[in-house]
Amino acid sequence: MERFAVRPEIWYGTGALAALEKLAGKRVLLVTDGFLAASGLATRAAERLTGPVEVFDRVEPDPSLQLVAEGVAALEHFQPDVVVAFGGGSPMDCAKAMCWFSRCRPPLWCIPTTAGTGSEVTSFAVLTDTEKGVKHPLVEEGLLPETAILDPALLEGVPPKVTAETGMDVLTHAAETYVAAGSSPFSDALAEKSFSLAYDRLPAAFAGDLGAKGDMLLASCLAGMAFNAAGLGACHAMAHALGGQFHLPHGRLNAILLPMVVLRNAGDRRAATRYAALAKACGLSGTPRALSAGLVRLRAALDLPDRLPVEGGALRSALDDLSAAALADGCMAANPLTLTAAEIRDLLARAGGLGGGT
Repeated sequence: MERFAVRPEIWYGTGALAALEKLAGKRVLLVTDGFLAASGLATRAAERLTGPVEVFDRVEPDPSLQLVAEGVAALEHFQPDVVVAFGGGSPMDCAKAMCWFSRCRPPLWCIPTTAGTGSEVTSFAVLTDTEKGVKHPLVEEGLLPETAILDPALLEGVPPKVTAETGMDVLTHAAETYVAAGSSPFSDALAEKSFSLAYDRLPAAFAGDLGAKGDMLLASCLAGMAFNAAGLGACHAMAHALGGQFHLPHGRLNAILLPMVVLRNAGDRRAATRYAALAKACGLSGTPRALSAGLVRLRAALDLPDRLPVEGGALRSALDDLSAAALADGCMAANPLTLTAAEIRDLLARAGGLGGGT
């Protein structure tokens, strides 16, 4: 027997911010980052709120355990009726953790301003232990937001580089979910639609087309719903390990790793068949190799690097720790193949241009 639940409530399309009017008169803690607060973009959400509003705008990329603790203190001091997370994955993950670790557990609304993480519809939050240089995926059903608001207009000013990196994260979510051990007919439908839509529309979104950016926002949400149900895999496990150690953008890491992971996982017959189906859905030859090659071409078209921007000696000395961290990551459990430490080390070394397992 399998279980598939559909949450949260989703408002999508131009003008979707109007859904905030449902919070009329409520005490709202708005969680965002300094850039969005200073730019005035967060004001577009705040001006829809008619009750008392307090802004927590100290969120930084890869939110730390210390930052979450500060956020919990701010939340418990203000005692909001609801928390609204406004921004990319970092504000949403930070707000999830703040709500989860607080005593009052207020409901959470999420408003993404980038198209990548899908965090607005998942029960995942990734936190960073800055002292140990480790990313910890937190997975609890209670982290799932109550409401998600997807307004394409909020993506208008997103720079091409961010669009490229977050877009590759969408493709990685969809590809990993489609072959994950926990996949189901429901997650398959979401993942396949997300992957084909993102593969088709990401180049136009990168070029600045707002309609394409809206399609990427939709693809991101679909992929989030899919992987929340089915899990991810080795690519995300390695990206978490690398990000915790070297503080590199998550989407960029996935873009480097995914083509290699596709070829490695294609050693599993079921995964190979599914990768071939994704390739055909994108108009490519129906093989895992064609899918991997297509991702490499897309990565180049988006001006993303093909290897880790890490000095060889630094990467070489960290390979054992990185391999151990990736194997211990919760995302690894859903990978279609059981990879050894040596295989993970080999993939990481190749990603850094060191050659097989050097």
